Amino acid sequence: METMNQNSTRYQDRQGPELPTQQLPILGICGHSGAGKTTLIEAMLPELISRGLRVAVVKHDCRNPLVDIPGKDSDRLYRAGADVFLLGGEQFTRLHGEGEADFEFQLKRLASRYDLVLVEGHGQTPIPRIWLLAENETAPPAETGPVLSVFARGEGRAPQVFDFLLQWLQESWQQTPVWACILIGGRSSRMGRPKHLIEKQNAPEKNTWLEHTVGLLQPLIGENIALSGGGVVPASLKHLPRLPDIPEARGPLTGILAAMRWQPCVSWLLIACDMPDISTEAVSWLLSHRRPGCWGTVPRLHEDGHVEPLLAHYDYRCGVLFERLLASGSLRIGQVAWHGKVESPLIPLPLRPSWHNINTPEELAVSRQVEQG
Repeated sequence: METMNQNSTRYQDRQGPELPTQQLPILGICGHSGAGKTTLIEAMLPELISRGLRVAVVKHDCRNPLVDIPGKDSDRLYRAGADVFLLGGEQFTRLHGEGEADFEFQLKRLASRYDLVLVEGHGQTPIPRIWLLAENETAPPAETGPVLSVFARGEGRAPQVFDFLLQWLQESWQQTPVWACILIGGRSSRMGRPKHLIEKQNAPEKNTWLEHTVGLLQPLIGENIALSGGGVVPASLKHLPRLPDIPEARGPLTGILAAMRWQPCVSWLLIACDMPDISTEAVSWLLSHRRPGCWGTVPRLHEDGHVEPLLAHYDYRCGVLFERLLASGSLRIGQVAWHGKVESPLIPLPLRPSWHNINTPEELAVSRQVEQG
């Protein structure tokens, strides 16, 4: 066994870098002046937004821009449904809804709050990009560098670009690494002993609930597993990163915030340690809901609307939602499920035992009686 105090600093050495821009849903729409970049983006925006996607459009190389004027590019894109950012020597932002006064005008910052960032221009910026050919143009200029695809001008270009964009966005979304944060920091006052160290019954090998959970996760996400909370862990798991509590938070909120602050560009499975019947099928079902526009999956056991936030999936875009929850003084992480970008599907009946948690010796005894048949 190893205590958290001995092991808690290790996570700092394993902190991962931010995802490179090439792995974020940021796509450049490039081409010479007159290639139809703005018109194409304007045509695609309504369909993208109708699919539940939150889209930002960044325009570059602004020289004495005129903004908020009917007919200008910035106004056309805003009215089509995108939030608009003009970045370059001068900066301008126009947001739908409430914006943040301290918004940092950087692409990675935008990617943490939007499902898709379309960058008009930036022909030399090292981001994934496509090239729109102008009239009488047969290929992008050599100095442009690699592009994902080239589209000739014509009536069929818009649907071709749209189909390409949807496929690219799906692939980009799936590139986000998945990690699991297992919460072992509860006091277990009702159980009278650390729940994560209770031995799993009827298992091929005698191991703890915590070891069982780690073992079933590894075939799905490898070693991308961290532990949140104090106490001791089995020697077999001492290599796992330990995440110290966020001082200003309590309960499960401190665990998910510690995870998201440590690895801010990954998707997180948040898992309580007192669910000994978690199955691979249940975790796979959660991850199957990952798709562009879905920031998290916080499922329901029943139709009454009560959600299960401690075996749930949270995309990194939920980080800002949890930070706002902390700032509000609330500790109820289930409130995140009511955000419009988070889904709460009903758990299929065969998978529901995975969400069964055990809190008392009496519940443990009943559970073991059921296991023994």
